[in-house]
Amino acid sequence: MGVRGGEQNGATTFAYEPFTETRSMTRRLFAALALLPIALAAQDSTAAKSALLAADRAAFANADALGTALDARAAVLLPGHDILVGRRAWTSQLDDIVKAAGTLPGASPTHAVVSRDARFGCTTGVLHRVAADTTQPRTGRYAACWRRERDGTWRLLALSRAYAPHQVAALPDSLPGAPGSAAETAPRGAQPSLEMANADRAFAQFSADSGGPSGAFARWIAADGMMLGSRAVPVRGSDQARAAFANFPNDGRFEWGPVDSLTVAARDGSLGFTVGQARIAATPKDVSYSKYLTIWRREGDGRYRFVFDIGSDRPAPRTP
Repeated sequence: MGVRGGEQNGATTFAYEPFTETRSMTRRLFAALALLPIALAAQDSTAAKSALLAADRAAFANADALGTALDARAAVLLPGHDILVGRRAWTSQLDDIVKAAGTLPGASPTHAVVSRDARFGCTTGVLHRVAADTTQPRTGRYAACWRRERDGTWRLLALSRAYAPHQVAALPDSLPGAPGSAAETAPRGAQPSLEMANADRAFAQFSADSGGPSGAFARWIAADGMMLGSRAVPVRGSDQARAAFANFPNDGRFEWGPVDSLTVAARDGSLGFTVGQARIAATPKDVSYSKYLTIWRREGDGRYRFVFDIGSDRPAPRTP
């Protein structure tokens, strides 16, 4: 009960207000209930990430396990290849994907992020390709995105790999400063897949309009976002993203765009990915082609910014 003191005829009196404490307890109860979804989401996120990392490890155990984990329409991005979409396109590559160095697994996950509803997530990790006495790529990084089915099984929707320079013998099985999971969901009636594809296109258009990728990557990367690719040390955050393209020629062209049919978002719109193709022309004669997987997270301002970006080379398009 609440108590309020007063004076009457020189004596101290106390008036009891039973509803004051009741109201105070009610307010505390509502405050606790308001925080409950956040606490439950955090617990669910931790459990989901643990299960997702376990699914990732199991998938790369051998070719059969990877083939089972991959969705029949999954997109697979391997160095030197075009985007491989669907079982017929990537089945022949499964043995090479899981190829390992000695007793090490072909891939080791280092980090996971999940959607707010914990039904969608993405992993990243390091590759253990071949023995150390070789001029071939020995290691690299990968990113993969997954959907959790009704029975709890994680299904692999997209996989992108990039090799480190062959001089790099190994990468650490950790990722300091890795980005956090999604906290913001899309409003009712939103079309998050379309919004992510449009964000990717706006990202590319900004690069074209501003004269290069430096400002574009600095603007669209999340504060804790990372650029993986073939780098031994990932680029993290806006300042490092800007610096990564500091030497890109002012008159060069870095053009890209998503394949709309390969864009996938979590049901709650908090996390998703785009897959696309790029053309990089440092000079008119120095032209290369690549493809990419970009993982997007909805931020507090309602915009999508990327938390992981990883790409690799692809063959030049065939001329008609």
